[in-house]
Amino acid sequence: MTTPATAHPEQMLDEVRRVREQARRQAHAGAWFPVAALAVLLLSSISLYLVPFAQVDTLTVTSRWAGLPDEQRSEQASYLFWFIGTPLTIALIGFWYRWRARRVGVRVPWRWFAVTAMGALLALAVIAAMPVDQPGGSDTLRTYADVPLLEQVRLGLFTPLMPIALAIVVLGWAERSRAVALSGVWVGAITWWQCSQGLGQLTGWQAWVLGGFEGPALGGQLTLFGLNRPGPTLILIALPLLVFATVRVVRTGGGLR
Repeated sequence: MTTPATAHPEQMLDEVRRVREQARRQAHAGAWFPVAALAVLLLSSISLYLVPFAQVDTLTVTSRWAGLPDEQRSEQASYLFWFIGTPLTIALIGFWYRWRARRVGVRVPWRWFAVTAMGALLALAVIAAMPVDQPGGSDTLRTYADVPLLEQVRLGLFTPLMPIALAIVVLGWAERSRAVALSGVWVGAITWWQCSQGLGQLTGWQAWVLGGFEGPALGGQLTLFGLNRPGPTLILIALPLLVFATVRVVRTGGGLR
């Protein structure tokens, strides 16, 4: 004689899978909020630049603490923005996760995200305290034509945007979301390109590819949609985060159920 528990094992397994999938969706339905908060942080940094949208004829870059290599309003304001704004954003995200855990009864390992963001920001502060020669002259800073490869790598990483990019990748792991992790890679890739080459600058091979694999690989400048200015560039950087947050909040109703 068989019991209901043994008569339909396939149905039981299907039910277990259904419950597990439902729990997973419920656990990660609130991912929109931290992603949106980080997008707002990135977009808010536009205010740090002296001329974020308009084209300029000359450019003087004395510090990179605004995030991208462009003239900033105040170096002190940039310091305060990232070293106060980033911890406050992380604290807000932590409050969201704790509040949501009490409300819906599920937890997300978000602390690794917080540790990564703060650790990377602290490491950047330590590196900033070390004396390092910057490429001299505004023209050199704009084109980076004569900067050695290793120096370009360092310049691409030496920005407060990189801790945010790394934290987003870890957030994607915590939320089990490839879209979020890839958004972090996107933030890091665009940031590294703009900081290592100069805003809107194209290397020879990039200009050759965009030119349809024709003509000499002499490099150039990408001015489409103003992507040689910090405002449009930061909007482009934050765009995948905004799209993810919007789609997720619509699908889950805010993740509060």
